[in-house]
Amino acid sequence: MKADAATSSRGAGVRRDQRDATRARLLEGAVSVLIEHGVAGTTTLAVQERCDVGRGTLLHHFPTHADMLSSTVTELAHRNEAFVEAEADRLSSVTDPLERAIRVMANVASQPSYLAELELWAVSRTDERLRAALRTSEHGARRDHDRVLADLFGDIADQPGGTTVINLSIEFSRGLALSGILRRDPGKRERLLCEWVAAAKVLVTSTLKQGAEQC
Repeated sequence: MKADAATSSRGAGVRRDQRDATRARLLEGAVSVLIEHGVAGTTTLAVQERCDVGRGTLLHHFPTHADMLSSTVTELAHRNEAFVEAEADRLSSVTDPLERAIRVMANVASQPSYLAELELWAVSRTDERLRAALRTSEHGARRDHDRVLADLFGDIADQPGGTTVINLSIEFSRGLALSGILRRDPGKRERLLCEWVAAAKVLVTSTLKQGAEQC
C-alpha cells in the first residue's frame, strides 16, 4: 500500500510539473505574439499555432481570451523588471540618483514589453471582461512593482515629496512612451526628460524646505 501511495504521489507530481510547464510555454508564446502583433493579433489561434498545441490544451489553462491576455501581465512585469536592473547598471555613471531613476523609468517605458502592457490597458477601455481580469492581475503584481520602485529610487522615497515625485515620474514615463510611438523626436524627448528631472528636483527640495520651516 505504501509503495502504491508513493507511486501515486510521484505520478501526481509529474503531472503537476507537466501542467506547469505547458502553462509557462503557453504564456511565453502569448507574450511573444502580443509584443510582435499587438492585442488584435493575439488570438487564441495565433497562440495555439505559436506553441503547437490543440485548442483544448489552451482552453484548459486559459478558459477565455481575456484570461489569456491578462495572464501575460505577470510575464511582462518580469521582463520589465529585468530591464530595469539592466538599465540601472547601464546608467550607473549618472551620479544624481533622482535623474538616474527617472531616466531608467523613461527608458523602460519605451520597451516593447512595457508598451504591450499599456496596449492592454487601452484595449480594456471598451472590454469590461478584460478590464476586470487586468485589475486582478495588476493587483497581484503590485508587491513586486513597489519593490522595484523602492530599489530604483532608494532613499528618495523616504524624503518629503518623494512619493509624489515617484508617482508623477511613472505617469510622465507612460505619456512620453506613448507620444514616442507617433512622434519619434529624440531631441524633444531629451529636452522633456531634462525638464522633468529639473522639476522633480525642485519639488523634492521645496518640500524639504517647507518641512524644515514648519519644524
